[in-house]
Amino acid sequence: MKDAEPRMIPDALSHPHLAGLLQTAPKEVEAPASEVDPIAEDLRSWAEQTQQLLQRITAHGEAVGHGRSPQQVMALGSCRTHMILGLQALRAAQS
Repeated sequence: MKDAEPRMIPDALSHPHLAGLLQTAPKEVEAPASEVDPIAEDLRSWAEQTQQLLQRITAHGEAVGHGRSPQQVMALGSCRTHMILGLQALRAAQS
């Protein structure tokens, strides 16, 4: 049996494209225990560092915005949102 080609992770997906992929996706198959995730440690480290950064942002509250323009504060808020969404996506990918 020929090994499946590795799949590239896309940068973005539209909702209709994602819905189509979900409908055509094969049922989940457990990977053999002998396979080791080559990026598991990096993902664990990223998740820990991201959680620590989010905690620091929360702990400093409004002080994070001092000395920043309104656009910078909005950009930081967007970055925070994306970090939270990234952690949620990682949890979903690991479950």
